[in-house]
Amino acid sequence: MEPMKTRTVDTDHSVVTWDRVIIAVFRFATTREAVADWERIARSFIAEQPAGQQICCLSIVEPTSPPPGEHVRRDLSRFYRELVPHMNAAIIVPEGGGFRAAMVRGVGIALSTLAPRSLPFTFAESVSAAANRIGPHLSRSAGGATALVEVIEQARALVGRTHDSR
Repeated sequence: MEPMKTRTVDTDHSVVTWDRVIIAVFRFATTREAVADWERIARSFIAEQPAGQQICCLSIVEPTSPPPGEHVRRDLSRFYRELVPHMNAAIIVPEGGGFRAAMVRGVGIALSTLAPRSLPFTFAESVSAAANRIGPHLSRSAGGATALVEVIEQARALVGRTHDSR
């Protein structure tokens, strides 16, 4: 299995890349700086791909992550609007139960209303479900959805460390 590449880590989030997937884990507050960082990393990751190869984007919103403020929602809307055309899949996993998941989905709906066209991202009820949806887009040597779940756990373990690759 190809090792993941840690792109940025701070006390609130981590962004890693692996195979054809960019993974963002949001544990605490999502800031404008975090979204700008994620966008910079995503653009770079897209540019690293062979011509015509699209990526997948997986965002995990942990139960401790509060709803983003208005400016952050606008930044996220721009991120998805501009970069989703380069993606096979853009999946958000809202963790924390029924009400919490509904709240995250509500933010997603708000993001799509800020965009001039419909945003083609989807929600998954779990990391495993998201990995299964992304699995067909992985390279043959990646190890499939099972390997992706392992990488996601590694990305989660990074959050809270003080490393930042900027």
